[in-house]
Amino acid sequence: MKIRNILIRCSIIGILLMCLSTAFISNHAVYAAEKASSEVNGGAVINAEQTEWKYRVVDGKLQKRLWSLTYGIWLTDWEWV
Repeated sequence: MKIRNILIRCSIIGILLMCLSTAFISNHAVYAAEKASSEVNGGAVINAEQTEWKYRVVDGKLQKRLWSLTYGIWLTDWEWV
């Protein structure tokens, strides 16, 4: 019985250690990939500008205008759709 209990405990500890090491390796791989991409860009992180189309109805006709969520400014004039 004692040998069985020891084997069960060792198996549980082994499984836990394997899970922890997998999590550590995954996080390390993500960090390495982010670091490599920032080194390619000269240390600068490049993010795309986020935009959203805004719509309105004037005299029964639809218009749209592009709004920059990143900078908080209009990028276009009102256009008829």
